[in-house]
Amino acid sequence: MKQFVLAVALAALVASPAMAQESGVREASGYVSAFAGPAWAAGNSTGSIVFEGGARIAPHVMLFGSLGRFSNLQGDLQPTLQSTTATLAGDGIGVAGGGTLPAWYGIGGVRAEIPTNLRVTPYVLGGFGMARLNPQPQFTFASGTLPDGTTPTVGLNVTSNLLATGTITTPPPSNALMAVFGGGIEVPLVPHWVGDVGYRYSYIAADQSLSASALNTNVLTFGIGYRF
Repeated sequence: MKQFVLAVALAALVASPAMAQESGVREASGYVSAFAGPAWAAGNSTGSIVFEGGARIAPHVMLFGSLGRFSNLQGDLQPTLQSTTATLAGDGIGVAGGGTLPAWYGIGGVRAEIPTNLRVTPYVLGGFGMARLNPQPQFTFASGTLPDGTTPTVGLNVTSNLLATGTITTPPPSNALMAVFGGGIEVPLVPHWVGDVGYRYSYIAADQSLSASALNTNVLTFGIGYRF
């Protein structure tokens, strides 16, 4: 999928100068948009929000910048949880691993609009930036005796206890390189305002302390934008 999206994006960018002369309608000089939608990563689903703005640099071509957030990329936290619970089990402590991995990111790139004879405006985009991953693992007690000699109630969150006794360590927040490719369709609503539906693929080169492999996300975006 990512190879297909990248190929379409590159083709649109190459073709856009040739298409520039066919439009007799004044193009917007820029836009601001807000998006929200579901995201899927490593078999888990989560929510996503994006705030974006762009400025035209050529007919049908804009530079854009995005600030977004994934609510919980737990799939990338799973190797840490599994490793920690296995280590504790070897010490006779039974815990259940959980928690969240929220991520903020900033992206900059190029967006190319595809001229049509319809009122809608298809576009493709691609960009690069950084993601800030903030792992927040949580462990709840199941069985055994903790290093401080206590036996908590089953289901109690014992993360702070395990950290305080040095029994476990948790991965710190980290930055990771990120790439985004995708596209969508803008639909005029009222003057200056448009609805926007799209798809975005993200590649996050997650820190090795979290996972040995990069994290791939697929996002459906639904948004509204103002063009000026």
